[in-house]
Amino acid sequence: MRDSWHVMISILVTFCFLVIGCSASPGEGEGGLLSKKQVLKENPNADLFVFEGKVYKNGVDWIEEQDLTKDAQIGEIKKGMATELPIGAKIFQTREKKGILIVQYRNTEKRYLLRMGE
Repeated sequence: MRDSWHVMISILVTFCFLVIGCSASPGEGEGGLLSKKQVLKENPNADLFVFEGKVYKNGVDWIEEQDLTKDAQIGEIKKGMATELPIGAKIFQTREKKGILIVQYRNTEKRYLLRMGE
């Protein structure tokens, strides 16, 4: 009887490890980066763009409160890159924080955060 309890406990512990190990977070196994599909699944109306294979999303409150300085222009929005930004909008890196980009167009500046899984 005692041996059967050990076997059942061993099986239960093994099962728990398998379940925990197989439950992946979005972006897991991809360096934590979320895909455009994953970000749109979280919010189908997301204001986002894809730059150099990475997804950046607008509408993150805490980045609006940061003191950020626009640095060098690193690109511009092309057809199919963005959900809301116009073609030709200029993309700038920031001096203070990696993972936040500033996009400028028609006297408007918007901040975008690199989307990563948890």
